[in-house]
Amino acid sequence: MIYKAKYISIFLFALLANLHAGGQELAMIGPDEELILTGEDEDLVDAERGASDTAMEELDFHLFNLIPCADLYDDVWDSMNVDVPEFSRNDVAECIVLPLTDHDCGYVHPIHGRITSDFGWRRYRWHKGIDIDLTTGDSVFAAFDGVVRISKYNYGGFGNYVVIRHYNGVETLYGHLSKRLVEPNTVVRAGDLIGLGGNTGRSTGSHLHFEVRFRGQAIDPNRVVNFEEGVLVSDTLDIDLEDFAYLFDRGWTYTPVKTETTSDGKIYHTMRSGDTLWALSRRYNTTVAQICRLNGISTRTTLRVGRVLRVR
Repeated sequence: MIYKAKYISIFLFALLANLHAGGQELAMIGPDEELILTGEDEDLVDAERGASDTAMEELDFHLFNLIPCADLYDDVWDSMNVDVPEFSRNDVAECIVLPLTDHDCGYVHPIHGRITSDFGWRRYRWHKGIDIDLTTGDSVFAAFDGVVRISKYNYGGFGNYVVIRHYNGVETLYGHLSKRLVEPNTVVRAGDLIGLGGNTGRSTGSHLHFEVRFRGQAIDPNRVVNFEEGVLVSDTLDIDLEDFAYLFDRGWTYTPVKTETTSDGKIYHTMRSGDTLWALSRRYNTTVAQICRLNGISTRTTLRVGRVLRVR
């Protein structure tokens, strides 16, 4: 794969340096000269060849460890294409729960601004992100810790854009930048400056096009971020087929998640088609028993679309 080339060249340089440091001088051989090895030299070469094979195996192992959540993405690391790996219904046949933060990895809002276009159907196509108003040149920050997978220009689309694979399992995309300040394979921390806002690509005004993705496909960023407050909706994200229904059913109408947080910290959720108590418990980092207790219901209660439940 392309991403291996940089590390292989570093490895070969280090191997040669190690040979030299070990007291084995590298002799310059002319084009008409023959290199003759003694028995001792042949043993040394065989030993180094064996050591290099072992080192390469270890290199591959450690290299994959450099890829965030390689197992969730089939070990795919592509610096050219956004929609990878290939997505299928089976990828989310069962609910997948991702912890978005831990003690080492928090969230930083990419940029604060007015929402000018939401996730969902827009005119003749599906709008896969959130558009946030800004002034050209405004700073745009990485949302979570991760590694830059893509940093390039897309004609007629995102313009200058950056995609970051995060250690929590999601990817984020930042489009229409006036300038990109990171390169592929760059390790970034939440809050690092990754670019400047702009109006490049297919854009009618300066804004940030922000997407949250899983396995190459977009999910509603409102499921992850409260854009009014600039904070996470929950510390965990549950992903299932409902998040990607727009890919398979052209007649499907997307119903955004509606969550309300009161001034005293209580959180309420409006039931959508397909919502379950178990899914709510995972989404809001609570338990089914706790939700039932807060609402005076049981696990057998019929929950109709539009009903408001207190979840925290």
